[in-house]
This record gives sequence, structure tokens and C-alpha cells, in this order.
Amino acid sequence: MALDSNKIADNFIDQIKQGSSPIPKQDKTVIVSDDSEPSAVGGLAALGATVIGATALGRRIPGIKSFLRPFGKTPKTNTTYTPNKAVEEIGDIPTATGQSSELILAPGKELATVGRSRIGEVQNIPFTMGKGYKDSNPIVGSSTFDRVMEAPFETGTAKQWTDWLVKANRADLKVSTGPLAGVSRRVTPDELEELNLIKFDKQGKGVDGFLKVMDDQNTPIDRDTLLEMVKTSPINSLKTLRLGVRGDPEAEMLDVLSSFRIASNKIPNKTTQSDELVSALRGDLRMLAKELDDQQGVIGSGTYTDIQDKLVKLGREVDNPQDFSTILQKFNKTVGEYNKYGQKVELPQPLKFRGDKRSDSGYFPAYKPQRSYALQGGENYTEDVIYYGKAIPNVQGGRFSNLAQSPHFVDNEIGFIRYDDLPNPKLGANARHMRVSEAQTDIHSAQFDASNKAEYFKLKKNPFNTDGAVRILKKQRDDLLARREPFDELGRGIAGLTKSQRQEIARINYEIAQLEKSGMAKLASGSQLEATTAAPLAKSWPDYVAKNLLRNMAERNINALSIVPSSMNKGIKMPAGKKLGDEINYGLMDGKALIRDTEGRLKKTNQLAAMVAPLKKLANQYGAKFEMAPMPKSNPNKPFKIIAEYTMKGDDSIKLGRKHYNKKIGDNYIFEDHIGAARTMDEAEELLKIRDKDSFGNDKIKYIIKEIGAENPDLYEMVPTFIASDDVLKKFLLPMKAYMYQGGFVDKTNIFKGIL
Repeated sequence: MALDSNKIADNFIDQIKQGSSPIPKQDKTVIVSDDSEPSAVGGLAALGATVIGATALGRRIPGIKSFLRPFGKTPKTNTTYTPNKAVEEIGDIPTATGQSSELILAPGKELATVGRSRIGEVQNIPFTMGKGYKDSNPIVGSSTFDRVMEAPFETGTAKQWTDWLVKANRADLKVSTGPLAGVSRRVTPDELEELNLIKFDKQGKGVDGFLKVMDDQNTPIDRDTLLEMVKTSPINSLKTLRLGVRGDPEAEMLDVLSSFRIASNKIPNKTTQSDELVSALRGDLRMLAKELDDQQGVIGSGTYTDIQDKLVKLGREVDNPQDFSTILQKFNKTVGEYNKYGQKVELPQPLKFRGDKRSDSGYFPAYKPQRSYALQGGENYTEDVIYYGKAIPNVQGGRFSNLAQSPHFVDNEIGFIRYDDLPNPKLGANARHMRVSEAQTDIHSAQFDASNKAEYFKLKKNPFNTDGAVRILKKQRDDLLARREPFDELGRGIAGLTKSQRQEIARINYEIAQLEKSGMAKLASGSQLEATTAAPLAKSWPDYVAKNLLRNMAERNINALSIVPSSMNKGIKMPAGKKLGDEINYGLMDGKALIRDTEGRLKKTNQLAAMVAPLKKLANQYGAKFEMAPMPKSNPNKPFKIIAEYTMKGDDSIKLGRKHYNKKIGDNYIFEDHIGAARTMDEAEELLKIRDKDSFGNDKIKYIIKEIGAENPDLYEMVPTFIASDDVLKKFLLPMKAYMYQGGFVDKTNIFKGIL
């Protein structure tokens, strides 16, 4: 429900607590970062975009000037205490002040700086990296940030930080208060690896990453350094390019055509010129409806002004001009509503659009005419493109390497999602149902491709957060400068110092010189990678897709979401034979995956498919439902259905559920695919004329028009569905965890290990 406008709270989170519906910035078609990389080396240049002037080494190494820049003011430093005991896990229950209990110490190890937990600063605003809730929250946030804040020490060894983070990979760690109470806040190995903090081998041993390097060098690490690394996580720079228009524009244009046909049939005194204009306009409107159906770009001014001129001319020629005046107004509104999505899409440099079907001319989808990839008969068709919105740091060219498949849309593309939605009276009077036909990641598909798998993992070198060691050295240098500053302020010169003071400043200067030498060496060694496949979401793509869709549901107040089963989409339209990718990703009619056993035989598992499983977990965590529910095949409010009847012979694909059917006639199995719906029979016939037929030339397909009411079960398919009340939807306007533990399937072939 919505509160009275005078009573709506100014604060975003207060609105949610009070039960109102927060109004975020709806339908951001393009989210583009304004940040630009200071230099080609990316992360290393975070210490400064300029170089020290004179030396050849300085001219080659970005970041040196910043590294050597002295402090302007004496920085605040913590009082240092070095115990002979190490900090251990103390639990996660804060005191009333938000601080953890006193440290539990054990002998044998050393900790550089003792501090207290800062969990009180983030416990009520989890996954926001301390920024709080607002109307422009990112889709995801970090539980690692909250865990680092929770640590009961300011500075620790790499092993202590690693142990602290590893111990947070527990199911019992959940948000305790606020709108997200009960949501898991565990820290997963996926997040730690993509942050380049620590990478584990199959035995759970740390083998790479910042913490491993610091452990080898026995260098202590402070909390702020880790927090800064989390803030620059690659997942924080993921953007969504949303391509598509609202509504059903081809149906609206066919309604204009229907109105025109009625008006033209009533012309009382027809002339040769009026007949010619009527014939021309019918053809023009039909062709324009085809363009609106494909949604490949704006309707050009030459096209719509020609139709406008003909309508005006016809109105002057006939005795019922008011009819055509009304049609002209309806035509202008339809074209205007459609063309408003034709804004130019601008990508941040150096990213460019890729592929044959480019979308840089507007917000329109690039692949809607590919009928075999997605269900037809829907509305609000959309293609979401997930991409990394900057140049990749420390990589030549600033782009990820695609091996198995080139990007469909843009450089640094992680993947894309194709979906639409429809009214669903079975779930409520005003309910709408989102239908997801495809969610594909090209950059990571190579890890499952036998011919590209080895090269994919060979090139999977993490380019992010490679300057952590330099940050540590810079902090140490700044601390030494702060210790030297009191001597500089004495104003007596070296001769005015005591012997012990001269010895102390000489030692400090020596340590500063050593740090500068080490820092410049590390900057110089930060060479760029020629190529990398280490894009975000290598293992968490299904999870991120689910969260992206749920945020969209919340913004548009859609209460139901289903992943379209392969059995009623690709399994029929694009049968893959022995390949099982679609059955693993999208599942059968009950959402379950199909695999091959160790002997190569097909068998159905008890586990949900990769794209379906996250929905069940999110439903459990956020108080939503996940159950079998009716999903409409076309708009229930438009009774005249255009149906493609696929006729199949009984075979193993039918028996295993790889192909779905609605009725059986003799030896034939028939699936009814709704490719459109219309208000009237005339509009349905026109829609059938403009709609592409089967692009694969299947002579077993028959096209019919049938009247089906909203209550008729033939209009729906029972599929696994995520259903959220309005109150639950509000939670998806808040940040969600960047990564969610998925678990794995128990199977001898272990086929799902790389996916989940």
C-alpha cells in the first residue's frame, strides 16, 4: 500500500519500515560510470595519476609521485600495543554499543595493533558498504565489507585476516535486525577470489591473492586497506544496459489499422483517389506494425510523416473526416510512445558495441526477431546486458578475452537476459508474470567447452586489486613521516638535536628510504597482462541474474517470475540432440535438471537447474514463495490467440520430458506455442501476417487462430514460479549480497561443479 503523499518519510529506509512503497529511479535503461581510468595500468594508478618528473624510471611508472608525496598534516595514529597472544574468533553478537566482547587471546602468535569491532557502524545497513539505504542502491553489496568491519582488531597478520574471513562462510551468519533480518551474510570463497584477497585450491588451502602474498612477506595488514579493496571490487562496477520498450507496440499499431479499416469501409462516396489512399495506408500501417514488432530502431520521420500526410489528404477527400482525425491522433500517440525509447546509448571509453546487431542507435533490443530463442506472445520484451563498465585494470586494451563466443552486445559483456511479462489473473486481479526465456554468459561459457576450457583457465589471472602491497607500504611510509615530523618542527636543524634524537631520525630516514625503494620496485613490477578471462561472476552468474530480475520486479511491481523451461522453448524449437546445456541451465517442466550418468545415459536429477535454483534460495531467505504455478502463454485479456502447433513423434525426448506437449492425437504429440494474442479476429489475422514463421523451415508446424478465455487452462503452463507479495518486493529495492552460497549437486559425474 502507499501512504498519503504528505506522510511519506523522506528517508528511504523509513519508507520501507512504515510500509510505504519507496519510489526509486525506475527503469534505468543505461547505468554508466563517469569514472575514467587515470592511466593504462588501472589499479596501480589508484595511488596517483601522475609520475615523478625527472627520471626515466619515474616516467615509466604511474603512481610514484603519489607514493612519494609527503603528508601535509600529521596523521592520527593509534596507540600501539603488541601482546604476545593472538586474536581468535569471538562470535558475532555485538553489545548494546555495537562493539564485540573483549578479545579472547591465545599464546604463540603476534598481532600488530589491537582494536575493537566496528560492526555497530554497519549492522543495521548490511551490504551497503557503510553508505546506508537510498533510492539509488546498487543491486548487490558486500558481506565481506561487513565482516571486515566486524573484526575485533584494526591490524592483523594475513593469516589472522584469512582465518577471520574463512570462518564467516557459515550458514548461521544472518542479518539480525532491520528490513533484511534473517538474510544470510556469509562470506563465500567466490567473493574473496574475485576481490583478489585470497584464492583457495580444492583442498581449501590459500594459493594466491593479496593475503597470500602478505602472508609470504610476513607483513601486517590494517582494516582500512582491506575495506578499500572491497570498495573497488569488480562487481561494484557492473552495469545493466536495459534494451526494450514498454507495452505491446505492434498490437497498438494493429489497433490503429483496425480502426482505419472500419472507418475506410464507411466512406460514403468513394473516389478513385480515396480508394488509392485507403489501399496505400493499409499497406503502410501493416508494414509499420511489422517494424514495431521487431523493435530494431525508431520509426523515422520520413515514414510517419508520409502516413500523416496521407491521412490528412484522405480526410479532406471524404465525407467523414472526423473518423480519420481520430485515427491520426491515435497513430501519433502510438509512434510517439514507441519513439521515446530511441535515445542514443553512450558507453564509457574504451568500450564499444560488438556483434552484427548493434544497439548503439537506441534503447531497442537487438535480437527480438530471433523467435526461436524466446517465448512469443508477451509484452514489455527486454534484453538486459550485464557488463563491466570500465576499462579492465592492468590488462592490455582494457577488455576481457572471449574464447568460445564473442560478445553479443558490448565489450566487457558478462552476459545477457531475455524476458517479457504478461497479466496473470490466476495470481490476482492486477498481477503480472515475468517470463525469462534466456540468460547466457558468453565470457564464462568457455569453461564448459572442451576445446576452450584449458585456455580459459590458463588466462584466468585476476587483474583487480593488484596494488594492495603498495598501499601497505605507503601507509607504513606515511606513519614514518608522521614520526619524523616532530623533529622537523624543532627548527634547530640536525646540529641542534641530541645524539639519541639524531640516531632516531637517521633510523627513520633509513626506513623511509627502504620503503620508497621497495614501493617503486613493486610499482615497476606491476606489468600488464596481455589477456584475461577473469571476469566477475564466473561461478555466480545464475545468482546475479536472479537478483537483477528481482530488482526489476520490485521497481515495476511485478509479483511473479518464472524461468521458461527448456522443454517448452528451446527443447522444441531448437532441439539440441545429445547436448544438455539448456536442460542444465533452464530445466524441465518441473525445473529439475537432466544430465548423463557415468555410462552416458540420460537421467533426471532431483536438483533444480542452474538458473532456477537461486530463486528457491532467495524465496526462502526473503519470505517469498517458490512453487508450481500457472504461467500464461499469451495475454489472457486478448481472447484471439495465434498458435503455432508443433507436431512431434514419440521418442526418448518426449519420454524424458525434454520436449513438452499439450495433447496427443494418434502417434503425434502436439505442443501449442502462443506466438501472439489480439482483441479481435481481424487483428489476430493481421498479426499472423506480420509475425515471422518458423525460421528453421519445420513443415510440421501449423498456424491457427483460436479463441481462448482467461480461465481456460489451455492458456497456461504449470512451471516453477517465484511469487512475492508487495511487502517482500520492497526488500529487493535494498542491496542484496553480491554472492550467495549455492552448494553443489551430489552426482558421480559432478557435472554441476563448475556451474554452481
